[in-house]
Amino acid sequence: MKWRSLLTIATICVFTVFTSNAQTPIWQGQGRIAVSADGNEHDDDDWGATPMTLALLAAKGLQDKVVVYVYSDHIWGSNQEKPMRYGRTPYEHMRDGALGGQLWFGFDKTKFICGVDNAEVAYEAMKEAINDSSEDNPLIIIASGPLQVIGEAIHRADKDKRRFVTVISHGRWNNIHADNPANIYWDKHSGWTLDQLKKRFGSQKGGGVTFLVPADQNGGREYEGLQARRERFDWVKTSPARNNPLYKPGSWDWLYNRLELTTRDAGKNFDVSDAGQVIFMLTGNDKTNTDMTREIMENPEPRK
Repeated sequence: MKWRSLLTIATICVFTVFTSNAQTPIWQGQGRIAVSADGNEHDDDDWGATPMTLALLAAKGLQDKVVVYVYSDHIWGSNQEKPMRYGRTPYEHMRDGALGGQLWFGFDKTKFICGVDNAEVAYEAMKEAINDSSEDNPLIIIASGPLQVIGEAIHRADKDKRRFVTVISHGRWNNIHADNPANIYWDKHSGWTLDQLKKRFGSQKGGGVTFLVPADQNGGREYEGLQARRERFDWVKTSPARNNPLYKPGSWDWLYNRLELTTRDAGKNFDVSDAGQVIFMLTGNDKTNTDMTREIMENPEPRK
């Protein structure tokens, strides 16, 4: 997700924020999960957030519940705003993070799709995941990038299946970017936005899809979020849980190396903000912090 200051967000637009006072988890142990993330253009948080997302899901033993993971879902192009960083392109970093996370954290049954390479394949895979949904087999979709892939899949899906789908998306950038390209000459495109999807397919409009918008996972006045001081992630290097037999040896070292690609504030911060949506899904708490991430990772559960 493209970072914008809290002040800018507040002055430009106010989104309805879903806050669960009772902190009831969105994930109730039933159904399936799908993810759509960008990272191939504009911003680099997903280079670490996708590995952290996969690590958190694996810590809960949910590898076999994740049916589709679309990465690099900025389908309109790659590598323009930041052509090269740390010796690799954004496209390459995102591929390494997604497919590396697949291997390190055991997502051998999940369909991983590069959206920018295979937009049509991504649309259809997400559509089929929606069409497989039912009351006993609902689908939660985590939107960690522009909403075009998810929106097109919902548009193509069986209308009777949409009511079994929940979409979680945070941040102004994710929610409007398809129809609001960056102010750069090459970034010209249009597609599905959150408001369009709510109006066309939202549960209150008869379309059936539930849309949840948690607080911005970059942090806020009352919560740390997952863009935080890098020392707040030192536990990834030092925690004894890194040797838990439920994790592959070396997986936490690989994860920390991915976090180091997401530095902010002259290297003082790491940014894995999009992974906060997994914490929200698992706990119902959208006021996230790095301690929540640590709690999940240090207490892994067997694969379900």
